[in-house]
Parts: sequence; structure tokens; C-alpha cells
Amino acid sequence: MLGSAVSINVCITRRSNCDNSRQDILKSNRKRAVKLLFMIPLISSAMPISSIKFFFRKPIFTNIKLIVVIFFFAALITAIQNTFFLPESNNYKIFYYSLNHLSKGTDLYVEYPLQYFDFFLYGPAFPVFFSPFFLLPYKVGFFLWHFFFTAVWVVAIYRMPLTNNQKAFAFWYGFQELLTAISNSQTNPLIAAIPVFAFIAFEKNKPFWAAFFILLGFNIKIYSIVAAALFLLYPQKVKFILSFLFWALLFAVLPLLFTSPAKLMWQFQSWFQGLVQKSDHDKINNISIHRLIHQTISPDISTMSIVATGVILFCSVYLNRKAFFRKNFKMLLLSSILIFQVIFHPAAESASYITAITGVAIYWLYCPRNTIDIILIITCYILTVTSSTDLMPAYVKKNFIKPYVLKALPCVIIWLRVLFLMHIEGRVTRTALAKPLD
Repeated sequence: MLGSAVSINVCITRRSNCDNSRQDILKSNRKRAVKLLFMIPLISSAMPISSIKFFFRKPIFTNIKLIVVIFFFAALITAIQNTFFLPESNNYKIFYYSLNHLSKGTDLYVEYPLQYFDFFLYGPAFPVFFSPFFLLPYKVGFFLWHFFFTAVWVVAIYRMPLTNNQKAFAFWYGFQELLTAISNSQTNPLIAAIPVFAFIAFEKNKPFWAAFFILLGFNIKIYSIVAAALFLLYPQKVKFILSFLFWALLFAVLPLLFTSPAKLMWQFQSWFQGLVQKSDHDKINNISIHRLIHQTISPDISTMSIVATGVILFCSVYLNRKAFFRKNFKMLLLSSILIFQVIFHPAAESASYITAITGVAIYWLYCPRNTIDIILIITCYILTVTSSTDLMPAYVKKNFIKPYVLKALPCVIIWLRVLFLMHIEGRVTRTALAKPLD
């Protein structure tokens, strides 16, 4: 690592001669810096249980304050590299210019090749939500962007009703996917955090704020609406529905701070049209159950049919109404929501998987942890998490991971396992309630 640092310093002093090599070195250093962290679940699979427990009792793995500091420095390193050493982020350009397009009344959802490539696909309220970043000088806002989205995910995990060790596991299991998301300047850490914040609000009997988080997510990425499935497990349903309508109306008119009513209606129409076009465009390249089915069964199966099947399976757990009060059932439903909104998203990409991996971590904390669960949690880390790193051989990535969508496969299997466990919870509850009193 010292040799790499010296190389970086030499490159900086000879900027005119080594811009390209500097970028390569920085990327390599970042990968090396987290390589040992990637190995945690892999090491554990080859160690005796007693050794694993002793190994993970070390403060670096269980001290939440230390973990948060490590996450902060990871965000700092990523922010410095992305802001000052690597080419400008196309993703952040898309976000940054959205406020300008909204205020000028130009279409948010068409191409602007002189500014960025690809399309803006977020709700018209998105530029308003993040205007504090976009109103700052470009590099200042971009630099702070990394800290905000790291902090949002960290706070979400920290606020969950988990033990210290459970939180530590969730932090470490999601670490690499979080790095992938912030390295790509993505909003996905927030999308992963939103169902968690909604769950916490429901648990605290605050449906007003649960509705806020769900509608916030919907206006960023539309499939965040799946988190609304939580409200059926909790009381005060009427209050939630009224709160939902309130926030929906407020977020719908929020862009009027920067545009006219007529322009806003036009932007909404263009948004929905853009979402349809994006799904069709990414049908071949997405990393989801859609591509798995299209490659293994038939490419003619429609996206709507796949989603409809997923919704039916997802909703089947509501047959276990008497289990709604059980903590395991609630936590597994949260896990199902987080995984569902990625694997059934027809335009899912690698950086989206911080959301699914958050759900996988929760699944592990509330599953029986038998042989099946151990195999699934390790396989998921290998195929889903490390498949985006240098730990996975390039040959395997090129010939197996990408062609066969193996990054998505473990999450799909785990999601089905979560549904099965929820039905088991329902059966156990019915059996317990059916027993006669002595």
C-alpha cells in the first residue's frame, strides 16, 4: 500500500505525464483497501464455529462507533477520488442539471448529450429534494453527496430494533455494496434506507412519517412504493391513508417552487413515458429476475407477467394474518420488500443491489440459520457482492456471472426462502393459537 501511495504522489507532481496512470492507481488502491473486508464471509465459511465467534468478537467487527468511523473514511476516500482525480460522474451530472432543466421549463426526460449521456428518470420533485446540493458549486455539492448517502444508510441500520452484534453484521455485510453505490454517485443507499425508516416509523406508531418516507421514495424511484405493503401489519390504517394522500399532494406540487402548473403537468407525462421506454431499453441488460427468466425459459414472457407473478407471491404472506404481530414476521416482510423491489425491477443494475443486500442481511438475522441458510448467505456474498470486485476472476465474470445473471440469482432464491419462512411463521402462530388452554 505504501508503494502505491508513493506512485500516487509521483503522479500528482507530474500531472502532465500521468493522468491516466493516476486514475488506474487510485482505482486499484480503493479495491485493495476493501479487499480484506470482502473476505470476511469467505473466511468464516472455512473456519470452525468457535474460531469464527472468537474472531468476530474483535472490536473492529462489533464496535459500532468504530464501524461508523470506518464508513466515514471510506466515504471520504471515495469522495476525494471521485471529485478530484477521476472523470466527472455522469450520474451526478444527470442529477445536477435536473434543477436547471426544471426551472427553465425544458423537458427533464430527454437526452442532453452536451451535458451527459443516458436519461433522467426520477420524479419531477427530485430536483427540489436535492436542490441544497445542486445550488452549491458543482464540486462542493458532489463532494458532500457521498457523505449524505453513506450517512442515510448507516443511520437507517443504526436505528433499527437490532442488537449491537446484529447491527455490526448488517454494516459489514452491506459495506461493499454501499461502496459500489456511492462510487457510482447513486441514490440507491437512500432507496435502501427508505423502507427501513418507514418500518421504524410504523413500529413507533407514527404512520404520518411512514407515509412521508414511502412517498419520498416513490418520487425518487417509483418502485419504492412497495414499502407501503407494511401498513397492513399495523393499526391506524385510516391515519396512514390520509397521511399518504397529504404527502402525495404536497410532493406533487412541490416543483411549483421552480416551474409553472402547465409545465409541471407536462413533466409528469414525460416522466411516465420515460419509465416505460427505460424498461424496454434495459430488457436485455438488466440484472434481475426478468433477465433470468428471459434467458432460461423464454424471452417472450412479458415484463408485466413476471411482475404480476411476483406480486401474487409477495401478497400470499398476507394469508397469515394472525402472524402480523410477530416480530420475525414483520422483519421478514421488510426483508422481502427490500429484495423484491430490486429483483423485480425490469431495469435493475449492479449499483441497485445495496437495497437487496440490506434485505438479505435482515433475512439472515431472522432465519433459522440451518444449513440451507448458511449456504445461501455465503453464496449471496460470493455471487452478488464480490462479483463486482477483483476477487472474482475476470474469466468467471465474463463467461458466467454476466451472461447467466448470477448476481441476481442468490437474491431471487433468498426472496423465495423469505416467503417460505413467513408462511412457516403463520403456521406456527395458528398452531399455537389453536391449542386449548389447560
